[in-house]
Amino acid sequence: MQPISCHTGIAAPLPMADINTDLIYPQRFLRRARSSGLAECCFHPLRFRPDGSHNPDFILNRPPWDHASILVAGRNFGSGSSREHAPWTLYDFGFRALLAPLFADIFKNNCLNNGIVPAVLPEAEIALCLTAAADPATAEFTVDLERREVRHATLGTLPFAIEEADRRRLLLGLDEIDETLALLSGIEHHEAAREQGAPWIANRNRGN
Repeated sequence: MQPISCHTGIAAPLPMADINTDLIYPQRFLRRARSSGLAECCFHPLRFRPDGSHNPDFILNRPPWDHASILVAGRNFGSGSSREHAPWTLYDFGFRALLAPLFADIFKNNCLNNGIVPAVLPEAEIALCLTAAADPATAEFTVDLERREVRHATLGTLPFAIEEADRRRLLLGLDEIDETLALLSGIEHHEAAREQGAPWIANRNRGN
């Protein structure tokens, strides 16, 4: 996972609450391999018409938001299925930070494990961000994870909430597996001491 500390980019406004993971990444694409690149599946029901053509009314199909790397959304973003494909497709599209008043817990954890910053701001400030992002002239934002703040030319500095442990993992580029492997020597020491002190448990675990 790539570390992230500060990111500047175009923010796309998506003023909808309860955007679920099936809207972000539809179920019919679940058999696609992660390595195949999932950007085209991102918000597929909104980006494409039934005949497969692009929907010109959807924000991510219009410049400059077709190159957005920050998403501003409504409350309870990422609800529904726990599928990790949702942050995968967002990452492959180019998103590195999400701004919302609330994220679904499992989706938020999946974002943290894939290098996407889930920044929580009050609803009133999200409303301001949505308005600013909707104007191409003011759509550029900076999400500074080091300082826990969003910066904008007209809105100024907006602090956002993120747990310190989550912030640290993103800054260092560590997912949950990386964190566990960093403790491997301690785990092995504990296992060895446990086996020495209670060999009957180790024998039972071996099937003896």
